[in-house]
Amino acid sequence: MGEYLSNKCAEVVVLHSVIADAGESDLERINPFSFYEFASKLHAVSALSGEVSTRAGFWPIWQARNAMETLIKGDPIPIGISSGKAQTLRERLDNVMKDRFETTDQKGEKRIRFPEESDQPIAGYMIDWIKSGITEFETVFAEEMRETATYFVPRRGIYWTPALVDSADETFPKELLSFIPQKAREDWKSAGRCLAFNLLSASGFHVARAVEACLESYYGLFSGKPGETLHSWYDYIKALKEIAAKEPTPCPLAKTLVELDQMREDYRNPIVHPRVVLSEGDARMLFANGESLIIAMAQEIALAATGIQPALALVGGKEAGGEAS
Repeated sequence: MGEYLSNKCAEVVVLHSVIADAGESDLERINPFSFYEFASKLHAVSALSGEVSTRAGFWPIWQARNAMETLIKGDPIPIGISSGKAQTLRERLDNVMKDRFETTDQKGEKRIRFPEESDQPIAGYMIDWIKSGITEFETVFAEEMRETATYFVPRRGIYWTPALVDSADETFPKELLSFIPQKAREDWKSAGRCLAFNLLSASGFHVARAVEACLESYYGLFSGKPGETLHSWYDYIKALKEIAAKEPTPCPLAKTLVELDQMREDYRNPIVHPRVVLSEGDARMLFANGESLIIAMAQEIALAATGIQPALALVGGKEAGGEAS
């Protein structure tokens, strides 16, 4: 199974509740091997039988007690109906630890006492007491795990699943992040999560919101009216084209405005209608287009901030320094 996960570059995640809004961090990526490790620690205690020497019993009992404490704290996942049996088992393990492996030092502080050859063995009834606690816990825990929403998330194209789920905004160049509004980055992370979980129309919706958030800053810079918001993408693009026609310095690039208008017509306007459902191909194209547009606007904002006018205006007939081919 581990090899399969590696080859497919996918992830196993646990959803603690229904994803009403994939923008909320309501999901957690987990390491499936942690369940194996947890089970192996309980199994080591279950394998004990009869009277057990303290040297043979110390390590498995200590590890099982720590494993139960970790589970009760919610690692690797929070537990519900099995928490009562988990508490009972932890208490039994803890009682044996205190009875056989704890001592009080001269300052009155509790210390772990490592076993010695002269120690009396751990009585069989104490081992059975712990093992019955394990059996009761496992019965309830097994039922709870059957109801836990655990999903295998396949890879989407070339995107690494953990990055798409947790940090899609890292796709943007680091030097441009300060020029991309925080709300655009948050919507972009939501778009990545939705794409990973095959919530394709939702991914497209968040892509459009992320681009629009960046468009607001882009318009604010070139209009000289930071913070001003217009009614629609059409209004922003129209206003920016009017600014560009006057050829100020700095000036929004015609190429960027054409691509914004194309996204508005092809994706932004259609996806607001509930009857429009994006396919995976549509969602991935929109994701790629949105990434390209956000980077383009952030680059222009960054260059304008330094007083450098980019020479990429290939739409409109002329390139910097000569005729366009």
